[in-house]
Amino acid sequence: MPTAEVPEDPPTVRERDLLRRLAGGTAGYVGDAFLRAMVRHLAAAFGAELAFIGEHLPAPAEGRVRVLARWQNGVEMDEGYEFDIDDTMPCAVVVRDGLLVLPAGTTDLYPDDRYVRDFGLDSYLGVSLPGAGDEQVGYVALMSSQPIEPDGDELAVLRIFAARAGAEIERRRHATALRARDAEVAAARARVLDAADGERQRIGRDLHDGAQQRIVALGHLIGIARRKLGDDLDPVALELLERAQEEAKLATDELRELARGLHPAGLTEKGLGSALEALAARSPIPLHIDVLPDRRLPAPVELTAFYLASEGLTNAVKHAQADCARVSATSLLGEAVITLSDDGRGGADAPGVDGSGLAGLRDRVAALGGELSVDSPLGKGTTLKAVIPLAPWRSAHEPFLEFGHPDDGGRGERNIQAVIGGSKTLSVTLAREWELEGGAPRVGQRLPVMDHLGRRRATVEVTGVASVPFMDINDDWLDPDDVGGTDLESWRSDRRSFYATIRDELALLFGEPGWQFTDEEPMQLLWYKAVADARDEPAA
Repeated sequence: MPTAEVPEDPPTVRERDLLRRLAGGTAGYVGDAFLRAMVRHLAAAFGAELAFIGEHLPAPAEGRVRVLARWQNGVEMDEGYEFDIDDTMPCAVVVRDGLLVLPAGTTDLYPDDRYVRDFGLDSYLGVSLPGAGDEQVGYVALMSSQPIEPDGDELAVLRIFAARAGAEIERRRHATALRARDAEVAAARARVLDAADGERQRIGRDLHDGAQQRIVALGHLIGIARRKLGDDLDPVALELLERAQEEAKLATDELRELARGLHPAGLTEKGLGSALEALAARSPIPLHIDVLPDRRLPAPVELTAFYLASEGLTNAVKHAQADCARVSATSLLGEAVITLSDDGRGGADAPGVDGSGLAGLRDRVAALGGELSVDSPLGKGTTLKAVIPLAPWRSAHEPFLEFGHPDDGGRGERNIQAVIGGSKTLSVTLAREWELEGGAPRVGQRLPVMDHLGRRRATVEVTGVASVPFMDINDDWLDPDDVGGTDLESWRSDRRSFYATIRDELALLFGEPGWQFTDEEPMQLLWYKAVADARDEPAA
């Protein structure tokens, strides 16, 4: 007789309720949003006063945990908060065994745990988050002053979602690793470009100061010799002297153009605008400079912008039979956008038309992590457009203050308005960030105030500068009005949480994979006052 199948036990009501709550509450979420939704619904399901997901930090910070998501009711724990695990904490058991269920007695077993002791959280539930292989990447913990008593089915549901949370953390780590590799590649490209650009600039200077000057001198000497010999010179010899003088002049002009092509004169000292004006002055067709950024672009990007304009103008004159061309460069949302367009015959993006000039320009833009597009329909002109990220190429050109980001809920705009109105006169930032801009500003120096869209919204004049370790910033340095009306301890907690949250991004920016914010971190205090500047843009 065939063996009858034994039906699986149907899910219990509590299991269905928890599964329904978590599945419905986290549906459609990924990344940090999923983690936050998960702890919020777990806290509601079990009546926890604190629920959080902690990530085990990789080397060189083994044994340390960072809070990625938390939900709290009367208990203070910030996202980004980091702590070292030890045996005084119930989470140490979760790390060791993968699970800890303590419906009661946590305060007796772990009296030295700060959260257990200070908030009377006598019940604890912790489940590890599995990663690749046998590795634990973190854990989820629920803490309450009332008993948390999950049954076996609820623990099974919890483990399912713990696995999903572990996968999210793994995804974060892979994304961070990819960004780190991208940063390393960008840094290598920057070194290659800097070396090549430096060599081109050196060769250009050598041509100008050496061969070009000698040929100019040769032309003058030929002219002097011609005048010394007078009018009785043999006609054949006279023709040869005049021809030699003309050849010297042509060689001087060719060397000058060659030197300009190697590295445009004045770009380093005077910036893109001056170099483009010189290019327009030499152009056989009108070159209109429409828009330039409010502050100088990083040197590799600035030079690439000039090469794009020069190459596009050359093509417009030689191949497109254009009557005029237009160039613009803008800085928007952390990207430089450089455009050169002409009104010529088009067709530059046809197969086989992408010559060595455009190919070299495309390679250079790609080396900066950007993209070059060519739009050239027949009969409708040609547009070259390069989009280049700015973050990897930050430089000391014209330091600035920036407020806001796209998801700040208007906080950046409020800060800008406070600067303009004179109620905000101090900014506290990481000293390392100013080091990337060439060092702290000087007293009396004027700085543009930029919004997250790259617009110059205001100008301030620096009235004071100080570098102070974070732990030493106290009432002697700040008062509540300086930090938005909150008390200093709350401000410190907010800063710690903020820098911990963006730790990975800052570590990449600083080129220090193991960097983490500590109380010893040097901070730059910058006092300023708003001043008028015709280049400032009003709010849209």
